[in-house]
Amino acid sequence: MSKSIFQAIKDVSIKTKIIVPLVLLVIIPIALISYNTYNLQRNLTVSLTKHDAIVTAKTTLSSLNAMMLNGTIKKNKDRKQLFGIYKKIKGIKRFKVIRGSLVNKEFNKKYGPGLKEELPNSSFDKEILNSNKTITKIIYRKGLPYELKVGVPFVAKTNSRGIDCLACHKDASSGDVLGGIKLVYSLKPLRNSQKIFTKETLIIGIIFIVIIILFLYFIIKSAIIKPIAKMSKLADEISKGHFEEEIEHPRNDEIGSLAKSFNRMQVSLKKAMELLKRGR
Repeated sequence: MSKSIFQAIKDVSIKTKIIVPLVLLVIIPIALISYNTYNLQRNLTVSLTKHDAIVTAKTTLSSLNAMMLNGTIKKNKDRKQLFGIYKKIKGIKRFKVIRGSLVNKEFNKKYGPGLKEELPNSSFDKEILNSNKTITKIIYRKGLPYELKVGVPFVAKTNSRGIDCLACHKDASSGDVLGGIKLVYSLKPLRNSQKIFTKETLIIGIIFIVIIILFLYFIIKSAIIKPIAKMSKLADEISKGHFEEEIEHPRNDEIGSLAKSFNRMQVSLKKAMELLKRGR
């Protein structure tokens, strides 16, 4: 099996043996560059979306702090109205403010039951409350990025943008997670842009490869294939006893040296044939 494959490779024309490796040397870098660019584009989009989510979360927290200071935080209607504003922000698929156990306990004690939508009811909600850092998760469907989940926890600090969280949340300690915000972004625009990028890259890559193949074919044909084909034809003529035609050799490369050697061989054979005829 292996011998037949190697034999088949040996039997391939010189033109193919030269062009195929060169084309592969062009295709592989283009594919690697396209793949890296594709990933960079995705990572940049995710990074920018994460930044937007953090800004939105901090803005929400500032709004909640303001409501707490002016006393409107206790009104479910006002909080629901505030959440509705953020839910309408372009790009946000789902928005949720999550109350931690400490805040929930304080809130229920002071103002009664809050909004059901503020309670943690998913594993991601609980993960946010158990973390002191921003969490980012990309959800895939059929191998493509579908959603970006961002969780921003609210950590109790003595100085959070000029506000002492512990002054209001008496039962909390510095570093406790009071709550958080969950934002879910649709990555459909990212998928669409990546599809367009892949399509355009593929078209440009094919055009580029075709141009390179044609260029290489022209160079190889004129520099190697034509001279070899001419020498092969001349060898056939010599085998028939025709010694009139010579190969032009204006070049000083290996093909030119081979043509000179071929012409010298032809002259030698011609002289030898003439001597044989005279000897008869």
